[in-house]
Amino acid sequence: MKLLLAYDGFEHSLPALEETARLARSEGAIVTIASVVPLDAQASKAGGHVGMAPHAHQDVARAHAYLRERGLEAEMEIAHGEPVERLVELAREGGFDVIVTGTRGRGPVARLLLGSVSHRLAESAPCAVLVVGEDRMVRVEPRASA
Repeated sequence: MKLLLAYDGFEHSLPALEETARLARSEGAIVTIASVVPLDAQASKAGGHVGMAPHAHQDVARAHAYLRERGLEAEMEIAHGEPVERLVELAREGGFDVIVTGTRGRGPVARLLLGSVSHRLAESAPCAVLVVGEDRMVRVEPRASA
């Protein structure tokens, strides 16, 4: 089994990281940790991106260290572009079986107004998407046309 962890370093990503570790151990899965930096992200004085964690590579490295501390190996991938498009592309090109992603737990009204990466990813991914929140987990199978 090949797992693609969509990881942005924010607190809502931790349950997805924990579930990825559990799956990797129980299924003997191959893991790739991916972070996508939007093209419109603007550098801040701290060297990060406005509204984002300081550096994508540092976030991915922390997730990699978390897995390594648990005896699990993982590849790391940093991409640039629109997050959903790039994650779908990475999943398709890499032949992944499951994309694991966190969720902020926004309700349907906020999702309708703001859009949700996990929701859009689940609708367009070429493989199953496991959306992991603090208190729930939903697996969405790919659409036939994906």
